[in-house]
Amino acid sequence: MDECDGNHRCQHGCQNLVGGYRCSCPQGYLQHYQWNQCVDENECQNSQICGEASCHNTLGSFRCLCPTGFNYEQFSGGCQDVNECSSPQNPCNYGCSNTDGGYLCGCPPGYYRAGQGHCVSGVGFGSGGPGAGQGGDADDNSLSPEACYECKINGYPKKGRKRRSTNGTDDTPMGESQHEQETISLASVDIDDTILFNFNISDLNNKDHLLEFTPALSTLNDHVRYMIDFGNDDGLFRINQKEGISYLHLTKKKILPGAYYLQISSVPLYRKKELANLEDKHDKDYLTGQLGDTLKMKVQIVLH
Repeated sequence: MDECDGNHRCQHGCQNLVGGYRCSCPQGYLQHYQWNQCVDENECQNSQICGEASCHNTLGSFRCLCPTGFNYEQFSGGCQDVNECSSPQNPCNYGCSNTDGGYLCGCPPGYYRAGQGHCVSGVGFGSGGPGAGQGGDADDNSLSPEACYECKINGYPKKGRKRRSTNGTDDTPMGESQHEQETISLASVDIDDTILFNFNISDLNNKDHLLEFTPALSTLNDHVRYMIDFGNDDGLFRINQKEGISYLHLTKKKILPGAYYLQISSVPLYRKKELANLEDKHDKDYLTGQLGDTLKMKVQIVLH
């Protein structure tokens, strides 16, 4: 007798047996031999199911997970690097260099990378300054104009350098500054150590930009503030902002020769609601990567 031909109590299909029948289970479930119920099948018990990726069992299914910066490729069965620089939402303001599982943001000419997300420059980075000693070989750490042509293809910001044609001719529109044709620097300063600056006090005034800071990450545009954490009890230094550039300068107070130790930090300016919206639209560690590292830069300014 075929019990499956007619009314039966099976919700997910019926299988006729000699002298009886058995209810089937939906995909991702197995029938428990004792309880006669459908229970979740743990597909992750098959060690090869996700290849090199890690397996996460879910109710009735499973997920293959990769570290941040990688996507799971079902055909290859492994984790493939995500080229963030080729995405329409280019994360960088001045140039992007893809790395294994991440990316590096370049800086404008004359600036140095300070951590992930910030660029620093100023009169202290002139010849013989920290830029020459700690910035590294600029020729080896800079993107050529041809490399930045690739950055343009990969979603280079509209305000950045214009695209160069493959035949090498100059496509710069009339009136566009030749400054935009310069290379983008990937040179960096070591912010783990105190950076030393020497200035002749007679050559300085309160309008000189001792240091300049600008965000390298596009998500920090108009959403970051640079401030002096400590070392400025007498109010001899100040950080102001103008046209997206934050700069450290002397105040009008009388300053004496000597050594001054400062720590300069960055503070992302996002409201709680804005942060919640970003987290809802992206994965949970989106903010860690997109907002970069909090800048903690220790400097020693010696005035003589």
